[in-house]
Amino acid sequence: MIRPMVRLALWGVASRKNELVRTLHEMGIFHLVASPRVTSLPDGDLHKMRVIGATLLGMLEVLSWDEWNTLDDVQLERARAGLDQLTPELVNEVERSIESFRARLGNLLQEKEALEESHRALRKSHQITSHFSGFLKEERASGNEVSLWWIVPSLQSSLLGRVRKILKKYTSVKERVSLRYHSVRVEKDVLLAVSVPPSALEEVETLFRENGAAAWRAPHVFEKKTPYASFSAVEEGLQWLPARLDEIERELSKTRKEWGPKLAALFIALDEQAEVVEVERGLTEKGELFFVEGWVPGDALSSVVSRLRERFDRDVLLSWRYPSDDEWHQVPTALSNPGPFAPFELFLKLLSPPKYSGLDPTVLVGIFFPFFSGCMVGDIGYGLFIALFGFLARRFGKSVLASHIGSILYFIAGWSIAWGIAYGEFFGDTGHRLLHMRPLWVERSAAVMPVLVFTVMLGLAHVCLGHFLGLIEGIRHRHKHLWMEKLGNLVIMSGLVLGIVIFKGWLPDKLFSVSLSAVIVGTVVLLMGGGLGGIIEYLGTVGNVLSYVRIGAIGLSSAILAMVASSFVDVLGISILGIMMALAMHLLNFVLALAGSGLHAARLHYVEFLGKFYVGGGIAYRPFGKRRSPSWKKP
Repeated sequence: MIRPMVRLALWGVASRKNELVRTLHEMGIFHLVASPRVTSLPDGDLHKMRVIGATLLGMLEVLSWDEWNTLDDVQLERARAGLDQLTPELVNEVERSIESFRARLGNLLQEKEALEESHRALRKSHQITSHFSGFLKEERASGNEVSLWWIVPSLQSSLLGRVRKILKKYTSVKERVSLRYHSVRVEKDVLLAVSVPPSALEEVETLFRENGAAAWRAPHVFEKKTPYASFSAVEEGLQWLPARLDEIERELSKTRKEWGPKLAALFIALDEQAEVVEVERGLTEKGELFFVEGWVPGDALSSVVSRLRERFDRDVLLSWRYPSDDEWHQVPTALSNPGPFAPFELFLKLLSPPKYSGLDPTVLVGIFFPFFSGCMVGDIGYGLFIALFGFLARRFGKSVLASHIGSILYFIAGWSIAWGIAYGEFFGDTGHRLLHMRPLWVERSAAVMPVLVFTVMLGLAHVCLGHFLGLIEGIRHRHKHLWMEKLGNLVIMSGLVLGIVIFKGWLPDKLFSVSLSAVIVGTVVLLMGGGLGGIIEYLGTVGNVLSYVRIGAIGLSSAILAMVASSFVDVLGISILGIMMALAMHLLNFVLALAGSGLHAARLHYVEFLGKFYVGGGIAYRPFGKRRSPSWKKP
């Protein structure tokens, strides 16, 4: 239901302007006609507050904190109390504190980023150097020096031959020239390590450099004078780097847990204060008076007026009126539905708000959505599990969204159990096997056609209801083409249904002329209202009605899968394997049934039903006031 709105105008003395604005903000029910966010230019302290707010959001993003739904009123009120008397000095103090905290956090994150880069480089280096670890230890023990070089594979043989010639200069005639080396192929290059006496090291290195080889280097921080020392530094780095990274991550996690809610609460409180300041600066002033205008729900008007008069007495003059027809497009839309149906307003979140002069389909969605979903699930056992999930969502969910989803699951569970009784299903045919259950209506796995015909008739009723509501909307708003098109569709559908009933022999044949006349008259009205486009619309309506077959088809597939699950016990016996296979199949079927029923029931509403009458494009009701959960971050 769309709440009636009243346009409220306030004139007050300028000396009490700030007090009035803050009172309206505390009440949280006044929707400003023109938001000062659009018209006022941020400057001075206001601009500084916006910058601080953006900084806070950036810090929360850096901390990977996004648990806005965990904030409570206690945390918010504590932050609001700290900013209650907002002065330029307080803004500067907040800015200095935030900058100090941001600097410490930035240093920690920079260190983490640098260490992660070093860790990646070390791991990559270690993957290569691990092949040379044993070789270096052996050669170091023998007193030789090891030199590592990146070379082209085709040069390896010639370079090793020339190294042997160099070694002959440093080997006595009686000794045999022995060249020890080790090489590893890395992608297109070769990393070659040669072991030479210390006296020959300089000449060998000159040889490699002159032939275009590149000396192996450890990552910058871990590079030492000798390869062996560099290898040792790499291995030591791989020991302490992960430990330091874990320490930083624990520190960040602690900071995130401790300061995330505080920073978020501070952002909200600061953003609210900035909004109040913007409103104060954006009010129209004429001499010693100021003026502000907005919308309030009609059912809350008396409480708003009495509170303002009690607090401001003659310092504020109030005037209100209901909106005229020509300004309905300016009125914000506020929804108010009975408690059981309020969670179904969730379905309209994916659409633009209905216009103030339009229809709110929430109650109809609350009636038909769980009815369709339950019809598709149609199992007592599955319904009990859906109810369990609904209870868990309401009991342990940390947001209003989770609570609403839990309430919707309760409705689906109730209809699933009701349809399960009608179909005689309890985890498929388990109820029949163990409890000798009998269907109250039909066994859908055996009576396919009656179920499919029922779902088509159900779709016909649902689609015709949508056209009827569209007809009402067309008449209300004097849209001749709209109501004629909807009326034509309804008359044609009525004529066709009457013809089918006559064809089945349920009514006398002489009434066939009435059926034919209804089709002809409906076609004429349809053409007058929508032209050829109306005919296309009618063909789409026929397709929409047939689309409801999915209710029976999905339900039938679910029933068959449930029976297949129970048959595993027949094939494998009452054994662990048989029971596990049956439970696994029931689990799979339950997930498919719950997800499929929800998605297809939603599709039937969005495409086949709401498209017949729902008109979006309304203005969302956004009262000027404190943030309310679950939309803490932004109104």
